[in-house]
Amino acid sequence: MKNFIFYLAYFISVVLVQFFIGKYINIFSIFPNFIIIAVIYLGMTRGKMEAQTLGFLFGLTWDIFATDVFGGRAVMLTLVGYFTGALKKSFDIDQTTTQIFVVFAASCLYWTGFNLISYHFIENADKFSLFSISLRGFFGFAFTLAITPMMFTILKKVFYLIEDR
Repeated sequence: MKNFIFYLAYFISVVLVQFFIGKYINIFSIFPNFIIIAVIYLGMTRGKMEAQTLGFLFGLTWDIFATDVFGGRAVMLTLVGYFTGALKKSFDIDQTTTQIFVVFAASCLYWTGFNLISYHFIENADKFSLFSISLRGFFGFAFTLAITPMMFTILKKVFYLIEDR
């Protein structure tokens, strides 16, 4: 029961930060992807099952708020959670370069997979925009990478406080 309450609080906190507080933490209306960082952190500290389950729930919640392909984010965040959880023992989570590398690789996986899903399921999709990334998207990607070490530190402290009790 304690784990359920913790994961529910984690889920609600990340959703609130991403969708409601995130718009105030921005640079020129560009804000980072807190959800992908949260899923990756969970995968690297707790394992596949927790990360892919919460990745699916985060993606489903995001899909509910979005107006494009329903289910695409749920699938991709589930995959991100699975792969980062599977690689849990392969990386030293305390190294900043590792954190940035894993978030970069997972973001590339997420972005590529979501674009492929969107391309196949959106009618009249522009064939030339399959892998195009806007300048705004690039800066959002860079912003996510830039705040990754800070978010990992915050999440590490939160997890430590919860586990200590």
